[in-house]
Amino acid sequence: MSELRCPTSLIYYYCEEKCTLKLHIKFPFKVFDSPHLHQNCLKWLPNIGEMVQLTITLMRGAFFMRFKLSGKLAMCKEHVEEGLSLSHVSEKHRGYDISSLKYLCSMYRKYGGKPFEERKIRTYQRDTKLLAIHRVLNGESIRSVALDFELIDPSILGDWVKMYKTKGEDSIRDSHSRKAYMSEEERNKYRVDKALREENERLRAEIEYLKKSEPLIRELKVVTNREKAAIITELRKEFKLKVLLKIAGMASSVYYHNVKREKERIDKYFEVREVIEYLYVVKHKRRMGYQRIYLELKKLGYRIGKNKVRQLMGEKGFLKKKKKKWRKYNSFQGIVGELHPNIMDQDFDTDKPYEKAGTDITMFPMEEESVYLSPIIDFNSREVLSYAVGTNAKMDKIEHMMKELKKNHANRIQGMIIQSDQGVQYQNSRYKEAVKELGMIQSMSRRGNCIDNSPTENFFGRMKEEMWNGKRDNYNSSEELMDSIHEYMKYYNETRIVTRLKMSPVEYRSKIMN
Repeated sequence: MSELRCPTSLIYYYCEEKCTLKLHIKFPFKVFDSPHLHQNCLKWLPNIGEMVQLTITLMRGAFFMRFKLSGKLAMCKEHVEEGLSLSHVSEKHRGYDISSLKYLCSMYRKYGGKPFEERKIRTYQRDTKLLAIHRVLNGESIRSVALDFELIDPSILGDWVKMYKTKGEDSIRDSHSRKAYMSEEERNKYRVDKALREENERLRAEIEYLKKSEPLIRELKVVTNREKAAIITELRKEFKLKVLLKIAGMASSVYYHNVKREKERIDKYFEVREVIEYLYVVKHKRRMGYQRIYLELKKLGYRIGKNKVRQLMGEKGFLKKKKKKWRKYNSFQGIVGELHPNIMDQDFDTDKPYEKAGTDITMFPMEEESVYLSPIIDFNSREVLSYAVGTNAKMDKIEHMMKELKKNHANRIQGMIIQSDQGVQYQNSRYKEAVKELGMIQSMSRRGNCIDNSPTENFFGRMKEEMWNGKRDNYNSSEELMDSIHEYMKYYNETRIVTRLKMSPVEYRSKIMN
């Protein structure tokens, strides 16, 4: 057990064996002591000011920095190669942030294990930083750009962008590893090697610059600033901007001015964009669609197509959003785990309860938020053995459903075949482990074939016909609908008569099993 003290009078204890974090915050009037504080510690503490939140954030940062690159690589392999879900890997590694884990897995898929090697020196050139910053400022996401530049942590790029916005371009400089850990001899060698590298780069850049400008000189033409800027832009991918500007004898402000002018010259729709913005924002107060803006442009004499106007308005975010259309819920998101064969093969015949069952997820669309239901249906008694309902279809709902199944029917479901589609929840490693733990046999329908799980689909049809279709206006909120679903489940199992059985599912099951 180790103890860390902070100047803000905060102490936390980290126990390696029990994987617990103990936080003790001292204030003049209140003392808070939480024995099990993990990644989401803030939700267990009252809102006691920015100082506490800042301190906790700092300590959370210190907590997560315990993961070395080798540990991050191991987590990526567990997800990518072994097939464990992101949330499953996060749970195994003390609640590691899922968003950060997803980024690391994307890097592992793209570059393999190379970025996770322990590197002593990490140098980021100024031009590399500026190139990455400008891509972010032009609309690309920080994570996608950071991935392209092989940054192990996208927050590094976020810091560069923040510094660029607050302190300007001059604040962006080359970053080098600390030299305080080098001996005097190593520092001298580093300085000499750096000077030689810079001189070598300058000579190579000068040669390439002269090659590019040679055709213009042969024609006895004076190389204009615009032509110089074009040559520099072409060579920037290989050499530092500072070196190229010195060779060309051009100030950075002149260079960026000519680059901007060139972009405006190349974009033949630059003027049209300005007119569209005036017509849409100023003249019509954001009321007109692209078809009427197109007619306005035609009246003004611009030769442009309707689809191009739509594209330009879309780029500026001027298109009106279409009214939301409800669609059938589809949990399939590609093959993200292991698929199982269709063992049931549309053979739903049974002799007694607990031989075959099916599960699926259905959606009840509402204006504020949709409601999702996930039941397990016994194909013999038609009883709802277990179910989960909520405002999302995430894995925690499936886990709750499986826990309820274990709690109420664990001693009877050994060997039961459970049918599902190929949804992402049923490919999840935690669902597979739950099925295996309960001694059931997992079977999956063919993709896009609802007939393979028709008893479950029939249950959804009957349920919606009796409590949803034509009755949507009866529910003012998702909470009211979920309450009604709980009530219907009780009614369906205990009261509603199944025509084939001539009694309710629970009555039939009790009769057969007893």
